[in-house]
Amino acid sequence: MKLISKKVVVITLTAILLCSLVSGCVAPETQGSDSKGSDTQTTQEEVVKKTGLPVANKPITLEIMVRKHPNDKSSSWSDKPCVKKAEEETGLKLEWNEILQTAWKEQVSVILNSRQYPDVIVGDIEGFSLFKDCFIPLNDLIDEYAPTAVKFFEKYPELKVAVTYLDRNIYFLPQYQATGINGHGSFGINKTWLDNLSLEIPETIDDLYNVLKAFRENDPNQNNQKDEIPYGFFLEQSYHGYHSLDVIIWNFGLVNDGLNAFHDVMVENGKVIFIPTDDRYYDFLKFMSKLYAEELLDQDGFVQNSQDFFNKGKNGLYGYFTYHAYDDIVVGVENTDDYIRILPTKDRNGNRVVQPLKVAGGFTPDFFKITTQCEYPEAAMRLWEYVNGSFENKMLWAFGTENEAWTTVNGKIQMMSNKVPEGYSSYAELRQTKATGMAGFWISDEGFNWSTPRELKRATVDEQYSPYFVKEYIPLGQDDPDVTQERNIMYTEINTYMSNFIAESIIKGIDEGKWATHLENCKKLNVDQFVADYQAYYDRIQSLMK
Repeated sequence: MKLISKKVVVITLTAILLCSLVSGCVAPETQGSDSKGSDTQTTQEEVVKKTGLPVANKPITLEIMVRKHPNDKSSSWSDKPCVKKAEEETGLKLEWNEILQTAWKEQVSVILNSRQYPDVIVGDIEGFSLFKDCFIPLNDLIDEYAPTAVKFFEKYPELKVAVTYLDRNIYFLPQYQATGINGHGSFGINKTWLDNLSLEIPETIDDLYNVLKAFRENDPNQNNQKDEIPYGFFLEQSYHGYHSLDVIIWNFGLVNDGLNAFHDVMVENGKVIFIPTDDRYYDFLKFMSKLYAEELLDQDGFVQNSQDFFNKGKNGLYGYFTYHAYDDIVVGVENTDDYIRILPTKDRNGNRVVQPLKVAGGFTPDFFKITTQCEYPEAAMRLWEYVNGSFENKMLWAFGTENEAWTTVNGKIQMMSNKVPEGYSSYAELRQTKATGMAGFWISDEGFNWSTPRELKRATVDEQYSPYFVKEYIPLGQDDPDVTQERNIMYTEINTYMSNFIAESIIKGIDEGKWATHLENCKKLNVDQFVADYQAYYDRIQSLMK
């Protein structure tokens, strides 16, 4: 679910997307003598070699747009050891356009509509089909220049399906980290606070309310100040909802399960439903409004950014929050022992639901893309192969230098997360700063040795959550580009409306009259057609799997 964003950003995004309907991404004009790196006397085959280093017979500069991770404390990707080594060995000059994660969605749209975009874009693009013509098919380049990608898709044919369009073209390569873990999100609670107040782990939504109220009123951190934040969150969607309100809805028997980006839909008994029109969603809004009114929900949650959210967590202020993989990213290594992962509460029917990952680990289909303005796409593909073609390079890009953030034990990767060096508040900061981390274009399926306290804590998520995994979900894959484009256009309007509706419902309250008006508004927004498009996709993929 996409929640509130600053008004100016919403207006800007809407205008940009409307513009893209008219013009789309136009291929660049025929490049002349002023094109970067142009050399009309030299053919591509002569310039870029299929194997060996350096990758080309002449200097080539690649402009690469990447997302700057909020935990990355480096001054620039150019300073990272992996980048310096790559430039030295490949002979390529790598110029980085680093976009702050908070501005990524807006800036991607602006740049792609400007017709002056870089050679490579690294990072997922919401509504990719709107911009597909800005990128080149990679099929032939993969076959000729990326044997590692060929082997990867042979090993995981279902993941090849997930990145292949109906025209049988592949426009992007994924980021993949095989953890062997299907857990998608987690609920963290301050066990020290529970013990200080002699409270039990909440089992129902009423229990959760009572615990949060006790956190607010009874000084669980025992500092004689009312500084506790019972429930902390923020709405930055570049985190895919892990810290916002997309996981909390599990407490009400709902999950959020769209394609590529959360689209407010789920599958139940073979039918796709739009969760914001389900009665359980009304229960969710009433509960959240009650929390907000009683100051049990962070009053800054709708406006604060990721850094604000993490700073509060690292100051030990949170009693309860949702997160992705590691709670120390939120609360810091110095506080992580105070927190435990708990199950979502039972819904009104006494059931629990958990949305699992569709791939056991981290998988983002749309990650590494080569644009139509790249004069030497072969060089870009050779760079991808260089990064992923050896274990040493892949780990340098994904985790950093060996024995600094990672090591190997019994042939498996072991994160050195039990004690981070001075100057880093979490292992995530260490990894993102020393390497490209979760912003980088790598695939890794070596698996992990879960042995440090941090990793053991993470590794128990499947054991704890798997009995409650939903069995039905929208499968990975690429839908018809025209349908996808239409759906994303519809969702732009739906999302703008929903952002305002959710915030207003929680901050100002919701009642049956407002809910009835909301249902009528959803009909006017053509939600029925939106759901029908998803249903057709779901039915088509299900038929292919039989």
